[in-house]
Amino acid sequence: MDLLHSSGVSATHYLQRHYGHSQGFFLLVSTATDLRNTFFLLFPVWFHLRQAKAVKLVWVAAVGDWLNLMLKWLLFGERPYWWVQETDYYGNSSQPMIEQFPMTCETGPGSPSGHAMGAAGVYYAMMSSLLTTVLKEHGSRIRKWCVCGLLWTAFWCVQVCVCLSRVFLAAHFPHQVIAGVIIGILVAEALGRARWICEASLCRYLLTSLLLLSLALLLFLFLGCAGVDLLWTLEKARRRCRRAEWVSLDTSPFASLFRNTGTLLGLGLGLHSPLYVETKRIVAGSRRGDGAAYRLICISATLVLLHLFDSAFRPSVHTGALYYVLWFCKSATVPLATVAIVPYCVAGALGYKGKKQL
Repeated sequence: MDLLHSSGVSATHYLQRHYGHSQGFFLLVSTATDLRNTFFLLFPVWFHLRQAKAVKLVWVAAVGDWLNLMLKWLLFGERPYWWVQETDYYGNSSQPMIEQFPMTCETGPGSPSGHAMGAAGVYYAMMSSLLTTVLKEHGSRIRKWCVCGLLWTAFWCVQVCVCLSRVFLAAHFPHQVIAGVIIGILVAEALGRARWICEASLCRYLLTSLLLLSLALLLFLFLGCAGVDLLWTLEKARRRCRRAEWVSLDTSPFASLFRNTGTLLGLGLGLHSPLYVETKRIVAGSRRGDGAAYRLICISATLVLLHLFDSAFRPSVHTGALYYVLWFCKSATVPLATVAIVPYCVAGALGYKGKKQL
């Protein structure tokens, strides 16, 4: 593994040395493809355009990130920014000097890459939805092939940029980002074929969230009883990160776990809430022809509300179970507001009135 890791550090050193002028671009790519943006940006937009596909998008993101956490706990992957400072591989020779950035000092294990895996799964799910629409449209076969080719090209360009950004930032080794892309696509393909997701009951959402949370905690406790410290990376991040403020609990394994389970539960509560059912009834029963305007207003209002909510609700507690409970509640509120609260308020503000029930 030392040879593989040293090759990865050499790749990071090469990118930083020859493409240091692209630092802003790489930081932007890592920021844009963070799973947080899937829940706060992509899902609200996609839900009001393609509801069924948006629901699957959340499942792909949440279940894929949960699987990423399980693999990280089992594979014990190093990260370049701390490995290069601790290894004896270089001996008396000088080790490569690699820079650190605000997004470098993530606190979880490194393998596989969560950014690469999340981006691959989420964008593969979105691309599959677009390809289905393109293939159903009437038109020449050549035109369809061209559009499909452009979508595939855009998809792989995004994946390459994500992988390069994570290696450039010294957050991951090349083999970790490649593994993340492959696993992310497999997760998206598997869940994309699961038709039951769009018809899942509230009970199934609740049981799935509890199951994912319970399995992760059981693995943590089991390995802890066996003498394995699954939080070994937290101390490495604190010791090897050059600036203490760059180390954030938002990137910790438990923050990821409670974010994913909270998001799934919030989605289930939203889809089975009385507000969602009533909004769906009155909008479907309305004879008004401004459906596009309604969706546009819903998207705009949701994005503004979630931005304000994210800015205002930042737990000040940095240790203990309370921090993760607040993180769980915040994550559950995002899909609940997107699916039920905002559409209901917008429909009422626009004066939608469905057909009266006899």
